[in-house]
Amino acid sequence: MDKIKEIRTLAITQGLSIREVSRRLNLSRNTVRKILRSDAVKQTYQRTISNVPVTGPILVKVEEWLKEDLTQRRKFRRTAWRIYEILRDEHRYTGSYESIERCVREIRDRLNKGIKEAYIPLSYHPADAFQFDWGEMPAYIDGKLVVARVGVVQLCYSRFFYPRAYPCQKQELFFDIHSRAFEFFGGVCKRGIYDNLKSAVKKLLKGHHRNLQERFVMFCSRYLYEPEFCNPASGNEKGRVENNMKVIERNFFTPTPHAKTLDELNERLLSFAISFCRSREHPEFAGKTRYQAYEEEKNLLIQLPGYRFECCRPALVVVSPYSTVFFDNNRYSVPAEHVGESVLVKGYADEVVISMGGAEIARHRRVYGRKQQILDPYHYLGILYKKPRALKDGLPFKNWQLPEAFLQYRKLLNEKYPDDGDVYFARTLILLRDWPIKEVADAVSNAVTRGILGDSYILAMLRHGSGPPPDDSDMLVRADLARYSARQRPPSEYDRILRPHTIQSDDKEEITNERK
Repeated sequence: MDKIKEIRTLAITQGLSIREVSRRLNLSRNTVRKILRSDAVKQTYQRTISNVPVTGPILVKVEEWLKEDLTQRRKFRRTAWRIYEILRDEHRYTGSYESIERCVREIRDRLNKGIKEAYIPLSYHPADAFQFDWGEMPAYIDGKLVVARVGVVQLCYSRFFYPRAYPCQKQELFFDIHSRAFEFFGGVCKRGIYDNLKSAVKKLLKGHHRNLQERFVMFCSRYLYEPEFCNPASGNEKGRVENNMKVIERNFFTPTPHAKTLDELNERLLSFAISFCRSREHPEFAGKTRYQAYEEEKNLLIQLPGYRFECCRPALVVVSPYSTVFFDNNRYSVPAEHVGESVLVKGYADEVVISMGGAEIARHRRVYGRKQQILDPYHYLGILYKKPRALKDGLPFKNWQLPEAFLQYRKLLNEKYPDDGDVYFARTLILLRDWPIKEVADAVSNAVTRGILGDSYILAMLRHGSGPPPDDSDMLVRADLARYSARQRPPSEYDRILRPHTIQSDDKEEITNERK
């Protein structure tokens, strides 16, 4: 269009010839003459249809297949590569795959060009419904880049939301974020809107029917709300939480946040959610923020139950000979006396609790990796009594952080007893089964200061209590007992005692008196 204007300006306004205009603009004279003779201010180019001798005969067939696929689910539709194989094997097609791929793309664009989906605006009453969704966000945790699974529970009326990041999307974490969100909101809505996630739906049935997970049904029954599920591949049916996920991604996870722990990241994420809702105006209510709308809605929420749902995954496990239980691809230790017994393992979001007969026997921080062993050295002190030499290479004791006094005590034992130093040190550690580590550490420190080594002396100090420590003389032979001594008998005397039938009658009286 600029060229047309320039040609007409030079020829008409300035009176230049066609030859001169052609020379200045580097155009052919025929082009300049054609523009000057017409009144058009814009030129269009119509490309002629090229001849396609290879793909031309099969275009009608490919289009029929693609129209037929529109009625099928996405995973049952023919791909471009599958269409190429059928044409090559059954229709003697000799062209390339790239040609078929280009044809499929052009036909699909033409078929989908007239398809435009229309939406209906939705409106919710206060405390009527909430929406839930998972999202994946990058974050640096302790300097390592990880993909955090961020769950969001959003109230549909006020659009107030509760976010929380987890290492994965397991069912117990799905329950955990709901329980935390309900407590954060101060109540529950009448309905919950989900997509067809596996934590809630076991199997899709005909129509809107779903075969639900058993524990999810129990969870809904505890909090008295009705779950509803979107149609497959129809995320727009819970568009409020979908859009809110983009808000979190743009405003909190861009740039990628850094945090020391996942708990620290969640604290900052919750602070962001509260400040965002307090400062942003509600999309539907003029002059009112999301938090102000939530203040109106929270009084209408369903009251929380008297006690919280147990957001865990239970499993019955037999304790292995290594005094561990296998749960979620990792191993956790239990006290050694429970080897071979069946125990109940409950995996919560942050910890693993192991119980037997209703009594808790072990509790560990939960890990989400694979083939990791979480071992508590206190669980192996009973075995250490029988196998004290395992202290050197035993895995539970490798990274055991003991007070400095224990390390000095062990060093002195190894210097005094080069072969059995660790054996005596293991006997001292066994005292931790019955005494607090602080009291044992104080006793060990006192023993190191006095230079008296041995678990018997440390046990005496522990039994002495909080009073002054015993003197060194208390561990020696008392003076009033030192005057007593026993005369050592020759070996022949013992032979006479063991074989009384060989003892002469005159000696029996002497032996009897000695025994008395």
